[in-house]
Amino acid sequence: MLEYITEQEYIELLGAVSIPDNFNNLVVKASNYINYNTHNRIDKNNVSEQVKYVTCLIVNLINEEETKLEEIGNLKSQNIEGWSESYATPEEIKADYSNQKYNVLKTYLAYEIGIDGNLLLYSGVGVVNE
Repeated sequence: MLEYITEQEYIELLGAVSIPDNFNNLVVKASNYINYNTHNRIDKNNVSEQVKYVTCLIVNLINEEETKLEEIGNLKSQNIEGWSESYATPEEIKADYSNQKYNVLKTYLAYEIGIDGNLLLYSGVGVVNE
């Protein structure tokens, strides 16, 4: 299984006191999400501190997303005087966290170089010299 961080690295990088209950599952999901969006350009034998930090942040976002999706009735907004409430749908929650996860990638990995010499988030076509 692809895992960019260990429990100890998570605690050290975030200054956390503990790890999420389902940490192993979360770190695999986060690592695969990052790997997919970086087009398999991360050196798995020499993961940079930047990638490790992003993995920690993505682990937290996935954990938050899964928690919200498990809750019944996710209050989105409330108007006390007219007593109206609005709840977030699972699709809205997923879209929101999808945006948050990708924004973390853009913020922290925009200028990181992959093992092929391209930027990690570059998704264009390389030129082949003959």
